[in-house]
Amino acid sequence: MKPVLSTLLFCAIGLLGCQSGVKRTELLPGETKLETAAPEFHQPTLAGDSLATADLLGKITLVNFWATWCGPCIIEIPDFVGLQEEWKDRPFQIIGVSMDDMGFEGIETFVKDFEMNYPQIMDTGELADSFGGVWALPTTFVVDQNGVIQSSYLGLFPLSTLRNELDAMVKDIESE
Repeated sequence: MKPVLSTLLFCAIGLLGCQSGVKRTELLPGETKLETAAPEFHQPTLAGDSLATADLLGKITLVNFWATWCGPCIIEIPDFVGLQEEWKDRPFQIIGVSMDDMGFEGIETFVKDFEMNYPQIMDTGELADSFGGVWALPTTFVVDQNGVIQSSYLGLFPLSTLRNELDAMVKDIESE
């Protein structure tokens, strides 16, 4: 009985520890710390609007490079859709950057089918390069409220691991 109790206690402490506002010091698999300014851009969106670097200011933004043919991208999209819906009234935004070479016409049905509720822009590589390079898809950049890229994640975005950290970042803005 004692080993079971100590294991449960250890797990409870571990879970509670994840809830703290303490910043992580270790990198996750696929994570790179950057702390560089987000590049200047001004792009048309699938919805017919435009999106610019200035639109990122004042909120935490996930800039997600993806493609319709990318299996891992398809896996993470529902999580992004859910988070964007849940946090729609908070200083938080997800931006999809499609690397498909067929233009908006090629992604329009896909975006509609997956109910992607966040802005979509297109890129042929220039924007990816200006973010420091996108070597595989998906790649997601976390941009803070000051327009500084805090980190990038190659592969599936670890939302379940980083949700509390993102929430703390958003709460910092909300408390200002």
